[in-house]
Amino acid sequence: MAENTNNTEKKEGNVLAGFVLYKDANMDWARFRKSLKDDWGIETEDEVKDGALVFHTEGMVVACSLMPNPVPNKEAEECAKNNIMWKDGAEEVAKHQAHVMMAVMNKFDAMEQALLFAKIAYSLLKLDNAIGIYKNPTVYEKQFYMQFAESIKQGEMPVPIMLYTGMYLAKDGLCAFTQGMTFFGKNELEVVDSKQQPDKVISFMFSIEEYVLSEDVELKDGETIGFSEEQKLPISVGDGISVKGTTAKIGF
Repeated sequence: MAENTNNTEKKEGNVLAGFVLYKDANMDWARFRKSLKDDWGIETEDEVKDGALVFHTEGMVVACSLMPNPVPNKEAEECAKNNIMWKDGAEEVAKHQAHVMMAVMNKFDAMEQALLFAKIAYSLLKLDNAIGIYKNPTVYEKQFYMQFAESIKQGEMPVPIMLYTGMYLAKDGLCAFTQGMTFFGKNELEVVDSKQQPDKVISFMFSIEEYVLSEDVELKDGETIGFSEEQKLPISVGDGISVKGTTAKIGF
């Protein structure tokens, strides 16, 4: 397919952050901890102080802080509109009256940090009053996020919740793009003016994202990529159309 780069560069000190949205401020810390232990084998002896729990696991620091109010300036509601797979997202998100700010810090490996973030978010979303998680630039619906996070238990990579994949209809076809590949040291990905159906485009994007991250490859200008012997899709690398910076565009 494409070249394996074995890119293991360390970018220490980066923070992965998000906001888990709740219908009310009744935070069941005990159930959260039980899920961490039962679902992921993560144990924490630390106490909840001033509505916050901070603990160390897998060589990283995790901080969860309860805020008994909505995310300010209707920021979450606006970003929920970016979720093309959650039709009533903005309306559902508007019901939140509290949120937990969560952060995973002291990263030594981008993939390990992203997977730990998903595990913590899963356990926070398991609470009955959870609605979803706001992770810029979108809000993921509770069950959607949990379903993909659950796949970590089978050794799978939950790409749809690790990256944002956007899609919109342009004058000459469907365009799709990623936000979040740069966190893993990769170029963002784009499909420009595709004539394929939306479900095929989004499925293709997820497949490419998983391939690039799981195989640690670099898509190079002028090469081709495909998921069969016959499929040879052109790759062009250059200035982004839907996102800023350098992107790898795949003809699909």
